[in-house]
Amino acid sequence: MTAEPSGVVAVVPVRGLPAGKRRLAALLDLEERNSLVRAMLDDVVAALVAAERVDEVVIASRDSAARDEAARLGVGFLDQTDLRLGYNRAVQFAQQALAESDAILIVPADVPLVTPDAVDLMVSTAPDGPAVVVAPAHDGGTNGLFLRPPDVIAPQFGPSSARAHQQSAAAGGEMGVPFREARIDVWAFDLDTPSDLRWLRETLPQLPEAIAPNARAWLIAHEAHMQALS
Repeated sequence: MTAEPSGVVAVVPVRGLPAGKRRLAALLDLEERNSLVRAMLDDVVAALVAAERVDEVVIASRDSAARDEAARLGVGFLDQTDLRLGYNRAVQFAQQALAESDAILIVPADVPLVTPDAVDLMVSTAPDGPAVVVAPAHDGGTNGLFLRPPDVIAPQFGPSSARAHQQSAAAGGEMGVPFREARIDVWAFDLDTPSDLRWLRETLPQLPEAIAPNARAWLIAHEAHMQALS
């Protein structure tokens, strides 16, 4: 895609369609993992599209299956076919491609509990002018990263990245870049491990039905399938 000047662009980097979430391989086969990734992606994209403070949503990936998902969901696609260097490089590519935008919001595809209101609350945390806002994960990672302008700092996704992004903001420019931390419960969860999947299975039924409808449907269908096999 060719970027046009716009307001806040939400970018959802997608890796692993097919064969994503390999840490779940002991519990789920390939097709089950793929369908779970798609269900979470559907929930994330739906929340971003419905958010009032997001002007555009794009999926960024080198996978043709992710391109198909973007078309199905009616959002933009940032082609990273030639990119082979991991998540942070993929985000840097998006920063360059969307440099004319006012701001970008990086959202992983595995945060299915995020809602439109939570997205708006996170974005509204940013002060006017240059800003970095992090929605921290429960383990100290980063589950949402708002950057104004898009290249205000380099991404540092990975272990303890919430703190790393804060430090990068403090070191930016002559006097640092204003930084905010948006501690919002539904932003804190991301699904990577078997324990995460168990937590979601136990917790999601207690949450409002509007939260993560596609992940919820996946869990119900998977449980029914497992019961049929037993």
